[in-house]
Amino acid sequence: MKRFFEELSARLFWSCLIFTVLFGAVLYGIFAQIKHWPPVPQLRTAYNVLFIEKTLTSSADQKHLQPSRGQGEGVTVNTKPDSSDTILMLGFFEGENQARLVNRNGNVIRKWSLNYHEHFPDAETRPCTMLTPLLTDVHGAVLTPRGDLIFNYEYCGTVKLDQCSNIIWTINEKTHHSLIEAEGGGYLLLSRDEWKAADEPERFPPFSTPATNQLISEDLILRLDEHGEILERFSIPEIIFDSGLSALLTASGQTFKSSKVARGELVHANKIAELPTALAGKFPLFTPGDWAISMRGLNLIVVVDSKTKAVKWYQTGPWVRQHDPEFRPDGKISVFNNNAYLTSYDELEKTRLSAPRDTNIMLIDPVSRETEIAYGSRPGQEMLSVVRGQHEILSDGGMLITEFDAGRVLEVTAEGDIVWEYVNRFDDDFVGEITNSKLYSAEFFQTKWGECES
Repeated sequence: MKRFFEELSARLFWSCLIFTVLFGAVLYGIFAQIKHWPPVPQLRTAYNVLFIEKTLTSSADQKHLQPSRGQGEGVTVNTKPDSSDTILMLGFFEGENQARLVNRNGNVIRKWSLNYHEHFPDAETRPCTMLTPLLTDVHGAVLTPRGDLIFNYEYCGTVKLDQCSNIIWTINEKTHHSLIEAEGGGYLLLSRDEWKAADEPERFPPFSTPATNQLISEDLILRLDEHGEILERFSIPEIIFDSGLSALLTASGQTFKSSKVARGELVHANKIAELPTALAGKFPLFTPGDWAISMRGLNLIVVVDSKTKAVKWYQTGPWVRQHDPEFRPDGKISVFNNNAYLTSYDELEKTRLSAPRDTNIMLIDPVSRETEIAYGSRPGQEMLSVVRGQHEILSDGGMLITEFDAGRVLEVTAEGDIVWEYVNRFDDDFVGEITNSKLYSAEFFQTKWGECES
């Protein structure tokens, strides 16, 4: 009998010990998932690398392709074949992220292969962890008179390359969408930070959710010098909040509570533009150096005093999910009005060919707030860019327009006539997306495009 109780006691002991260990492991697992304790981050990274990104890698180029709309291939319209102008395009060319400078005939003057892993070789310090470079996007670019290229990997860093693709500097920040030259020197661009509402409940108290631990995405403005050093950093939501306009930040009714679906974005900023001194006299409400900022998630454009960081002017719509506000020489602000919702995509985020092609370039007078459509939304001017898109105001009053989802760049006159068009055909069924384009005169460049070592 004594031996029986000893065995029973031993079994109970081991059963209780095993139950306690298992219960403790389950309990720790629950809290680790909520609090992001080890090994949850490590396991999540391993899962992403071994399963999710492995799957995506097998068809990574599909990320950058959209259905062809039968608009031709290469240069399809060129009424200025003898012009010495050049056009920089950023997007998906020849099966890779690429920037290329072409002439009016479409001949490539210089191209840069944009490989994320080569530009950020240290996996430990990369802003983004991805198994293949093709899982990154490129968005926002400028050329310097020396032929140097500066561009953003979308939410994954900024790089400056010389004309032979040698790295000059990099920025390990979550930079995205927009990169422009500042009139006073250096550059202005957008970046993103993340913070936990539970850790910083004092920030934006009207709508932060201290009871959760969700990461909130906060868009920033960065000012860089010529060497890529960050001189200043400003929070766009704080600018709006400090200007007494917190109601704008919650107009969508988003609660910012824990969710596996919600991105936790506050504004989704997608462009910053600077009012140049030469045009300031046309804008009685603004002063030189003021910033126009577009926020797609709120259908909102604001103009901010770059010195005081106070909002001077703002308007929601009539544009829809817009991009790229620009100050025009006529005293109006032009907007790339995507004028489309994500319902224009199918389940694979490819444009439905049956979706309305109603994207346009909209003008607004900041004083009267009257609007008009400068291009698009009429027969012969059909465009559809569900996301992204850009336009540049040219010196002759025309525009260079980037229709992202169509893989298309077109130059139009002030009267709306197409004088140049380029279509980035990938194959019979698809086009490669083009994110940005910019026109440069031959006189802009101070150095020749010399030969580079392969």
